Amino acid sequence: MTTMDNIQPTISVVNSPASSSETSTALTELALALAAKPSEGFFDELISRLALQVGACEGYIAHFDSRTPSLPCIRYWREGQFIGGKLSPASANLLAEIRARRVVNIDNLQQAYPDYASTQPEIQQPLQGFWAQQIVQQQRVIGYIAFSFSQAKFDHALLEQLLAPFFERLSSEFEVQQQREALSLSAIAFESNEGLIITDVNYRIVKVNKAFSQITGYQQHEVLGQELTEVLGNPSPVFIEEVDGTVRRKGEVERQRKNGQRYTQQETITAVHNDLDSLTHYVVCLQDISANKATEQQIQHLAYFDELTGLPNRRKLREELSLCFSRAKKQHAIGALLFIDLDHFKNINDSLGHAAGDWVLQQVAKRLQELIREGDVLARLGGDEFVLLLADLGESPPHAEQQANIVGKRLIQTISSPYPFDGQSLHIGASVGITLFPGKGQTAEDLLKQADTAMYQAKSAGRRTVIFFDDGMQKQADKRLKLHNALRGALANDELLLYYQPQHMVSTGELVGAEALVRWQPEGKGLVSPTEFIPIAEESDLIIDIGMWVLEQSCKHMAHWQQKGLLLPELSVNVSAKQFHHPEFVDRVEELMTRYSIDGAMLNLEITESVVLGHAEDTIRKMEQLKEMGLRFSIDDFGAGYSSLSYLKRLPVDELKIDRSFIRDIPRDSRDMAIVDAVLAMANHLGFTVTAEGVETRQQLAFLKQQGCTFYQGYLSSKAITAKALERYIQRFQSKFG
Repeated sequence: MTTMDNIQPTISVVNSPASSSETSTALTELALALAAKPSEGFFDELISRLALQVGACEGYIAHFDSRTPSLPCIRYWREGQFIGGKLSPASANLLAEIRARRVVNIDNLQQAYPDYASTQPEIQQPLQGFWAQQIVQQQRVIGYIAFSFSQAKFDHALLEQLLAPFFERLSSEFEVQQQREALSLSAIAFESNEGLIITDVNYRIVKVNKAFSQITGYQQHEVLGQELTEVLGNPSPVFIEEVDGTVRRKGEVERQRKNGQRYTQQETITAVHNDLDSLTHYVVCLQDISANKATEQQIQHLAYFDELTGLPNRRKLREELSLCFSRAKKQHAIGALLFIDLDHFKNINDSLGHAAGDWVLQQVAKRLQELIREGDVLARLGGDEFVLLLADLGESPPHAEQQANIVGKRLIQTISSPYPFDGQSLHIGASVGITLFPGKGQTAEDLLKQADTAMYQAKSAGRRTVIFFDDGMQKQADKRLKLHNALRGALANDELLLYYQPQHMVSTGELVGAEALVRWQPEGKGLVSPTEFIPIAEESDLIIDIGMWVLEQSCKHMAHWQQKGLLLPELSVNVSAKQFHHPEFVDRVEELMTRYSIDGAMLNLEITESVVLGHAEDTIRKMEQLKEMGLRFSIDDFGAGYSSLSYLKRLPVDELKIDRSFIRDIPRDSRDMAIVDAVLAMANHLGFTVTAEGVETRQQLAFLKQQGCTFYQGYLSSKAITAKALERYIQRFQSKFG
């Protein structure tokens, strides 16, 4: 039997929860909701939103009194609704734990505190998780906010991070709530934490309390007999009669303490009448709300400005964009929206860490702020994306385009200057997409999408360039989006096919292998070219799933051919950069080889030089692990990308594949022949074999044979064929070469 003596609650205190883009979004939404809530609705909004965000079953705020555990909650929320008059579910033992720790986090609530919720038998489902944080005033625990969960594991770090920016206001509102309760319990309540002034009918002060002296710095003997205006510094208030018949004035006012310090004060001035309904006194209630105002300002800033750079965020930009667009239409002026995306920023994050990346983003923001005019808006959308809104570029479209182009190029030049960091120079660039407004049929909502589309074109055009949006780009973007959405279902719907292109020995024509090539045939449609869907897959993580499907199907076919006695010496499979750098890639390859009994020497992985960029050490380490399993490596499309001989000599590769663009014009183009000759000579010295791609004529094959090329593939021998067709192809060459 388990007893309380041998059960210890699992408790942890989280001081610095990790941040993420989801947390930032949740914080912004919470900040916007709370900013619009007065004191009366603050607790309800805070509890319900936090509970829904972290999946809590119940949430509540309660007073802390160890002598009387079951006090009514100030506000109690359970499963989507607030319930009045509920007693706190926390037992005396749990309250002792809350008193001892600032934050309590429990993942075995039923075992540790079986008497939890004993005051609420209507709770049917067992509660496993519990989280609470103290509300402290003058080093004394006066209350707590708590949430319970049906599951043991919950995101307590997210909960603490969401609550942290608003805890000062929570404490302040809790204090206000206490004051309200105290006033309702006592008719006098004069010595409350709110400053109180009593005046006669002529506004001469007859009494103040201690809180008044603490707030203003004036002692009672300094103000007795003075008119209210002499102390508060504004004319006698103009009263209004409220629905309840009480005559009062309430408002927020800027005041000055005795020491000259300015602060914000909430004042309520109430007229007091005797039994004969004659005016006898005025009661002035003062509350220093400086802390609340500072918190509200912080919330407003969080809702509309980027925390890292201090620039306007996406929400603020949309507001400014809408106003600017409307103004431009009315005034017949032309504006421009520039979408700025940093080039190669990810390399800095990956190699130096996020702290260095954040520093670079801050430096970029500072540089760009120095370029903009008064009235322009520079915003950060998130990640490495910035937007510049140029409000007024005149009335001439050609002139506006010229001005925007000049600004765009200046932005690229400014961003591309080196960034001195920790003894080294960091280098990035920028691609800029621009759309002008207002245009025919254009709306403010279109602008960001159009500028983003143009920026994507700038990336595709080689980066570090400026591209203006046109309607053709939008059609192309819509087509890409349609393809992307359709491609997501290709694997699930068995729409992907695997074709193979045979590879031969140049000198003898002997069959030495084949390259696996993926094809996509949507249901009821023809084949989609790989040049259309592979780049789209590479933009997202789809390329990882597609790549692993190709690798598994290749191993499956190899195993089938072996069982039928068909010998294919080697099968080449293309591996994308994203797939190669996936944390589980090596393990997945090893798993497939084991499952299908594939000898490592029969697999050749083709990688491009982009795999190495920014990940040199990780690439080499993974290649060596796979080499130990017997696999071979080829550098695909050699010479067509960012060729780096320094990487090439370090990489444990076995083969270079000459891109078809260098083979296509042989023997007509002497320069292509010279390049191929140079690659073959270099490969020979480094000990690499070479496969030439795209060989279509006997003249090309003769040239490759003369220069000592090892292998070739292309239409001269065979186009890419199905797995069934390759079986027959292997059989034919087996009988020919024995």
